[in-house]
Amino acid sequence: MAKIPESTDELTDFILNDILYRLDLDPVDSERLLSYMRDRHEHLFGPHSTYFVLGSYEPPFKYRLDEALDVLNHRHNAYAYLLATQPNLDVSDDIPDLKVKFFLHALYADSIPLILEHDTGGAVAEFGRVERPTLLDRTYLFPRAQDEHYDDDSLLTTQDSILARAVELAYHADDLEEELDVLAERARDHGLDISTQDLESYLESELGGRTPSYSGVITDSLVHLDSLDQCFSWTTTEELEEQLSNVP
Repeated sequence: MAKIPESTDELTDFILNDILYRLDLDPVDSERLLSYMRDRHEHLFGPHSTYFVLGSYEPPFKYRLDEALDVLNHRHNAYAYLLATQPNLDVSDDIPDLKVKFFLHALYADSIPLILEHDTGGAVAEFGRVERPTLLDRTYLFPRAQDEHYDDDSLLTTQDSILARAVELAYHADDLEEELDVLAERARDHGLDISTQDLESYLESELGGRTPSYSGVITDSLVHLDSLDQCFSWTTTEELEEQLSNVP
């Protein structure tokens, strides 16, 4: 389906044909799904703008989702939320309730910001789902360190810029340890008391010990969203907050 279901019959057809595929939906489960939507009506169909925020729930990445919620909820008449905070579906065990719950919320959100920091976990599955025509027009992707901004020595004059460059190196460097040594030396050249160990500790706190990367499948989709002006790279949390202004 290329358009948002506008009636209960269209919604039921969408669930059966686009989400559940060859699974059957018995009358009890069908009524429970419709009841779920009625219960969420005030939140999803009110006079406010709704923002269905997607991304990794793992620490420390969940911190960025919380920041995005805070930024978007400060808008006038805005309701930004995560899937995890929404009530669960009460359906039969053979129904993929989390998948159905995801689409029920995504279908009726005004905008879907997706914050991407690595290419594993639930956020990647969500990325695949929002590329459907039904959702793509309302999806705004925020990949971390897709682009490099701080590789110019003239920009590396403050502690914040040095730390931002360390994050970019974590994504792009072939030999991260060597590159961090060079970066720490640049910091000292600019009178900043930052060691390689300081940079490693910072990356541990930002990335949770993960070596971040994006697979070729992910980067190919990034190109697609970028061509649609719906992809906005960021490195620091402050940059993410600024980039969220691109979500209508």
